[in-house]
Amino acid sequence: MAGALLTQGGGERDQMAADIYKAGYAKNILLTGLGGTVDSGQSFYQSPSALFLLKQGAPAEALLFDGLSVNTHQEALNIAILLTAHHWHSALVVSDPPHLRRLDFCLDSVFKKVGLSYRLIPSTVPTWHADRWWQEERWRQFCFSEVVKPIFYAVVYGV
Repeated sequence: MAGALLTQGGGERDQMAADIYKAGYAKNILLTGLGGTVDSGQSFYQSPSALFLLKQGAPAEALLFDGLSVNTHQEALNIAILLTAHHWHSALVVSDPPHLRRLDFCLDSVFKKVGLSYRLIPSTVPTWHADRWWQEERWRQFCFSEVVKPIFYAVVYGV
């Protein structure tokens, strides 16, 4: 069992997180990428992802939140801090298929340094087709950013 299940939230990612949690593979769910998802004065529990997971049966005490990170590299750092603070050694990480390579790039560089492990789990996105991603504007833009951002992280953060 993993100490935490991580999801960046949204649609298929939330559903995958709910399914994995219900199956008993993790004790907690950390919602990341929440910057700007809740209005001033609102609780992270009022974010669409949290509300969905609560409706799916996840107890409020199982939900954790990262509202500080503004990019994947910062998420990797903050996740490592959280796991270490809770004495958890592993995490399951849910995200969209084209984002998994950058997640792996960021998590690997941070987690190895502190002895943590993770497993990447692709969400099931009906519109994602690995063999023809370039045919849809949404995925063309997404995949382009997935190529550019690791270069930025390498230059800025020395990853």
